[in-house]
Amino acid sequence: MSPRRRVPSKAELIQYQRLYKTDETIGERLGVPAYLVAYWRRKKNVPRHSLPKFSDHEIRNLWERFGDDERCGLELGISKAAFYNWRRKYGFREKPPFLKLEQLELPLAGVKGPGRAASLYGKQTIAQKILARATGRERVETGELVVVEPDVVMSQENSGEVIRHFKELGVEYVWNPNRIVISLSSCGHRGDNDLSAGHKTIREFVRRQNVRTFYDIQEGTCHQMALERGNILPGQLCLGADRHATLYGAVGAFATGIEAREMAVVWGTGKVWLSVPRTLRIDVIGRRPSGVSATEIALSIITQLGVDGAEYKAIEYYGSVVSQMSVSERATLAHLSVEMGAKAAICSYEAITRRYLVGRTQAEYTAVLPDKDAEYEGIFQTSVERLVPQVAGPNGFSHIRAAAELEGLAVQQVVVGGVTGGCYGDLRTVAEILRERTVHPDCRLWIVPASRSVYLEALQKGLMRLFMEAGAIVTHPGGSISVAGDNRLPASGERCLTTANWFHPQARSADKAEMYLCSAATAAASALNAAITDPVRYLR
Repeated sequence: MSPRRRVPSKAELIQYQRLYKTDETIGERLGVPAYLVAYWRRKKNVPRHSLPKFSDHEIRNLWERFGDDERCGLELGISKAAFYNWRRKYGFREKPPFLKLEQLELPLAGVKGPGRAASLYGKQTIAQKILARATGRERVETGELVVVEPDVVMSQENSGEVIRHFKELGVEYVWNPNRIVISLSSCGHRGDNDLSAGHKTIREFVRRQNVRTFYDIQEGTCHQMALERGNILPGQLCLGADRHATLYGAVGAFATGIEAREMAVVWGTGKVWLSVPRTLRIDVIGRRPSGVSATEIALSIITQLGVDGAEYKAIEYYGSVVSQMSVSERATLAHLSVEMGAKAAICSYEAITRRYLVGRTQAEYTAVLPDKDAEYEGIFQTSVERLVPQVAGPNGFSHIRAAAELEGLAVQQVVVGGVTGGCYGDLRTVAEILRERTVHPDCRLWIVPASRSVYLEALQKGLMRLFMEAGAIVTHPGGSISVAGDNRLPASGERCLTTANWFHPQARSADKAEMYLCSAATAAASALNAAITDPVRYLR
């Protein structure tokens, strides 16, 4: 008999409502049905949503202190638009008539200063502010070459190569084992014996160096684990031995990839040279149509800017669409930004980010926002109103077309996995399309959960049974389609549809197989027909 579930107290229920609002979301967080949450509320006399969340006194004080919706929202952990709505609700429509101390930085007696108030308008972007802090300076300029000390460094696929370069430095121990994250997921694409020996070398190195954050092969893809476990926090500088480290910008961090030799130097010295990139601002607006995910939005932006449109630049994402995205969707957006040549991709810190980090970390962090007059190299606005499901390929991002244009193109294999398709939200989308349907006999559908926790959640909620009944192949958590053997690779002459941003030559069987990237919905619909299919008609 399973142990009886502890019923949350009234204070706990109110706190859950402040964080997650609806009974459905609270239920998902607690692993119980929504009707049970509603039952608990009625028993403890907790009204739905428990509004108002903020009193007029709180809103008035913040408005009089800062006089700026963005800064006030950051204090409460909500978006600029949300604070604007709260103050309009309480009738605070005009700018405050008096300036408070928080709006001025006055030189105090005995302190040498410029003799005037320091302006809040410093023209610095998020990227500049994070890099300036990492150098120990007040500001840095674009194009400047600076020496930085990262907050977190991550290595995975080439950890063995990094260790080899580290030993060549002649350094005995790493500079700070608490800031190093090492994962064995997708570590290498060699023969089984070499791969096992490489894993053994990495495990021994981790034990010798006392690296605290280590994810063995059963945990899942490294990027998903770093986000789930709160290893990457807002305002931090993160370096990864992988070009796709940009996805950590989903939580408001500056993250970029470096070479294995550079990573070894960071392990040994804690320092690395970086050039301060110029920044592009992209505002994503409009009402998102059915079947349009973060993958489609990213592919649409790549189409507009080109595959080199953000070469060695940072991208900052804003707009109503981004504000409504979950952290996993933001990770997809930041992850695919590297296909435009982006050095970093940052989604601004908002209430969604704050709620995501609750319970994942106890560490303190300071979110970073751009200055009001931040200087961008370019400001772009894109609407998703008329966007339709997209497909990139074959074998790259030079050709991106609507799924409807490729309708009927035969595929022999479909892979749903990776950070861009293996999160719980993606698996739930696939399950909705596969429900009471069967994968086409001429197509193989692989399901690769991004992490062990995603796997367990999908198992608990019945998704794994649904996948198996539909004829899909469910594997252990991971991010690559070639981790556990060549049977997952498409054969020469075959066509593979994948959600994972991975066009490695080996996965294409020496460039003789075609690979296309798409969203989880398009992948699931295509698996039903063994051909590329627009998923809109399968979605409710």
